[in-house]
Amino acid sequence: MTSRGNVLRGFAVAIGAALVLAGCNDSTGPVATTPNTTGATSTVAATKPADPDAALWNPCDLSESAISGTGLDPASKKKDVAGVDFDGWKVCSWRASAKWYDLTILSGTPTLADVEQRRDFEAFAPQTIGSRKAVEFLDAGDKERLKCAIAVEMSYGSVLFRVLTRNSVGKQGEPCVEARRHVDDLAKDLPVK
Repeated sequence: MTSRGNVLRGFAVAIGAALVLAGCNDSTGPVATTPNTTGATSTVAATKPADPDAALWNPCDLSESAISGTGLDPASKKKDVAGVDFDGWKVCSWRASAKWYDLTILSGTPTLADVEQRRDFEAFAPQTIGSRKAVEFLDAGDKERLKCAIAVEMSYGSVLFRVLTRNSVGKQGEPCVEARRHVDDLAKDLPVK
């Protein structure tokens, strides 16, 4: 598979993870009926806050020294998913210096319980990251175990660390070992609960 094909596959996986974890979201607010001074009523749509994602931590804000210190290439940073910003998510990814996998960090509102209820994930293993609860899990359809993710509890939901083997290079280690290492290295950079 070409390098471009791998990039597109990686983006498709990240998009799928973001969309599935986000669930369906109604983009319109509630509608209120209010009387005006002439006695007639008018319909006014309630507005959402200017930035509904403002409470989410942005993984792209990690320092270059934190990224290089955990074995990722800071120059490979990709914001969002294929350049698209999804409501309810802050997403950033980097290529490992070892070049055989990418790490994507997704920050969103799904809780650990939401993650554990997903049928397309399996092999849930409770973890503790500092003082935070976390859960490691695999994709149910990933028989070759090319991916691994760890969701870390946050006050607003969770932060997911997802390792994905690059097909153009092939698996040269264990994705879960790498995911655990990155979570351990970057836990100090997560926002305070």
